[in-house]
Amino acid sequence: MNILIVEDDQLLGEILRDYLLQLGHEKVLVCSRASEALRAFEHQKFDCAFIDLKLPDMDGVNVLGRLKERDRTLPVIMMSGYPTMDATIGAMRLGASDFLTKPFTLQDLALAMERVVKERALLLENVSLKLECQAQEQLKVVNKELQKKIRFNDKLFHISRAIDETRSSDDLYTAIADLAASVVPGKRVGFFIYLPDHQRIVLMAHKGLSNGHLPKILPVSDMTLRHLLAQEKRPVRAALRSIVSAFSALSQNGSSNGSKHETNRVGALSKPFSESSVSFSMAGILNASCSLWPLWIRGELFGFLVLLHEGPEKSTGRDEEALLDFLVKKAALAVENMALYESLISNFYGILRSLVNALEAKDPYTGKHSERVTQIAVELAREMCVGETYIEILNTVGYLHDIGKIGMPDEILNKPGALTREEYEVVKRHPVIGESIIKDLGLGAEERAIIRHHHERWDGLGYPDGLAGENIPLLARIVAVADAFDAMTSKRAYRDSLPVEKAVAELVNNRNKQFDPNVVDAFLSSFAKKVSRGRHEQQRVLAGTHS
Repeated sequence: MNILIVEDDQLLGEILRDYLLQLGHEKVLVCSRASEALRAFEHQKFDCAFIDLKLPDMDGVNVLGRLKERDRTLPVIMMSGYPTMDATIGAMRLGASDFLTKPFTLQDLALAMERVVKERALLLENVSLKLECQAQEQLKVVNKELQKKIRFNDKLFHISRAIDETRSSDDLYTAIADLAASVVPGKRVGFFIYLPDHQRIVLMAHKGLSNGHLPKILPVSDMTLRHLLAQEKRPVRAALRSIVSAFSALSQNGSSNGSKHETNRVGALSKPFSESSVSFSMAGILNASCSLWPLWIRGELFGFLVLLHEGPEKSTGRDEEALLDFLVKKAALAVENMALYESLISNFYGILRSLVNALEAKDPYTGKHSERVTQIAVELAREMCVGETYIEILNTVGYLHDIGKIGMPDEILNKPGALTREEYEVVKRHPVIGESIIKDLGLGAEERAIIRHHHERWDGLGYPDGLAGENIPLLARIVAVADAFDAMTSKRAYRDSLPVEKAVAELVNNRNKQFDPNVVDAFLSSFAKKVSRGRHEQQRVLAGTHS
């Protein structure tokens, strides 16, 4: 141990020093004045101190206090030949470990040192435990903060991935509302787009704003809306009432006429929105405190996300607001990219349609063939209750099913007579050529399949891949029936058109051979409905003529 002795009796100090060194202590420093001891204490580390109560330049109790201020764990033994009760109590209050009354024996000194060593060990152990507890508490705080950041980043990743995976505007609006609701569970949220030409906002998706609480379309003031949402601070705090035109003078307690029953709704852009149509529940939403996140695209207001604060929590946390801010910015990029992509794809389709039109214009017998095939295919798909996504694919790509014929020689396509075997083999290449033309458009498998597989047969004898049965994609099977029916009922250079009844009979005869039986059945059902509608229309016209 390193020991400090503050004793003005030089002889006693030297005796104590020599004895402590004999006990094996590492270093013993003897100071005859308090000032000397305090300076030494600033530069050296001591494990124990002996302090005389009466020093020439300072009271020993004061020295004890000064040392304890710098090291609360330092064991201190006070020494005095004339101890008073006040001095003893004062020293003990300041943390003195023991009190030796002069004269004392070296054995008394040894016993005091033994107690000090034990006390020192306990103090150090307590300090160590205290530091460990503090470290654990700090670690808990750090871990809690780290887990919070991990959860925050997980939510950011989830939002980013969900927005990236949307493929249509409708899906995007729904995703915005769903994601916002997941960030602030229990809150009512909605996403509006702004129609500047109509001075209206349209509720595109929401969570909790249904059941007639709020009309889908609301009138707004362009100037008020832009001024409000142009604020730099996000989110913008406002009530929907402040931007809805008809509510500028609306009272805070409900509708202007005091009715608590919903009497009307705005359902169309052209229909005026009046205060008399305000229901009690609707007024509650419009008057509620809201947080608004505007969605700007290239400086133009596209829409905004609204979050209603109706419960005891009138605001959201910083993390929730940061997540919603990220959501809106990510959605803005998605909208812009989606619009750009749709524009590019629309241009590509426009070019391809022009090529198809040019191709069909060369042959007066096949004009509008692609358009009719698409129409029939869509009717069959609806008859088979195929999903709207697939019907949209038929509407878009069905028109291009024969685009591969662009690569066919005109003398073969427009040949007035029957094709030779070699010429037929050339024609059979058009599905593959067609797929190669559209392969860089980023179309999906179902879309490409219409072009490549619309000449496959149910019995596997078709081309180009000889697929059979349900291995042929459904949309290609539908287009195959539509294509065959239109081809049979259209006049060609090498033959007349077949009567409709005979064309239908051919489809039935080739059911389970060339064509998917389910598609043929759907065709027959659709055909029967059209015939029935035609008869009813004829009867209606005749009835009108004779009335």
